[in-house]
Amino acid sequence: MINISADYDVIILGGGINGCATARKLSQEGKRVCLLERFTICSGTS
Repeated sequence: MINISADYDVIILGGGINGCATARKLSQEGKRVCLLERFTICSGTS
C-alpha cells in the first residue's frame, strides 16, 4: 500500500456520477477534494 500524506477539505468515496459532480462543485468553490474510487471513474451503472 502506498502511504501518501496530504491535506484535504473533503474526501469523497465513490466516483460515480454523484461523486464526480460533487467533487467538481466543491473544487470550483475552492475546496481541496480527494475523490476515491475502487474501479474506473464514472464507469458504473449510474
